[in-house]
Amino acid sequence: MTADVLALRRSPLGDPPLDVRGPRLHLRELAFRTLLELRGPTGRPAVGPDEHVWPLGPGWWLVDGTPDAAPALESPRAAAWRAALGPGAGVVDVSCHRTTFALSGPDALLVLSHGCSIDLERVPVGQGVQGVLAHAQVVLGRVGQDDWRIHPRASFARHLAAWLVDAAAESWEPWGDQED
Repeated sequence: MTADVLALRRSPLGDPPLDVRGPRLHLRELAFRTLLELRGPTGRPAVGPDEHVWPLGPGWWLVDGTPDAAPALESPRAAAWRAALGPGAGVVDVSCHRTTFALSGPDALLVLSHGCSIDLERVPVGQGVQGVLAHAQVVLGRVGQDDWRIHPRASFARHLAAWLVDAAAESWEPWGDQED
């Protein structure tokens, strides 16, 4: 039963999964990540090894974790966070509200800078920002020096994927000896 329900899930981008690789850039969708918004913790929440936490505002965080193995109306991790944070804290599962793109490679920052007015060079590894990329509201998290997570709302996923592929056109092809 569980396998049947999980097989019915569809990414906002549909099939086949987005996975475009060039010599200086790799763009892919990380579908079905568990995304939880936490409100109320005074400090940065501690997360596991394959999880990231991005600040959305004072006392407001987006936790990005691995996909849940079983279908549920809400991730079991949401209840665990509620118990850990205690009374007055809010935890909302926004996994269906957003999708996750991974953009990595030496040209990642250049591509993001084409459509985002935030100075992303100033975002340290392990931190994130909330803003607009190509007219879509997103959360941008810096996982490594050349490795970013982009969390658009699901309704903007196709628009943003098309924009990213187009903005990165020069990164997909090697520059070397090309004929006119």
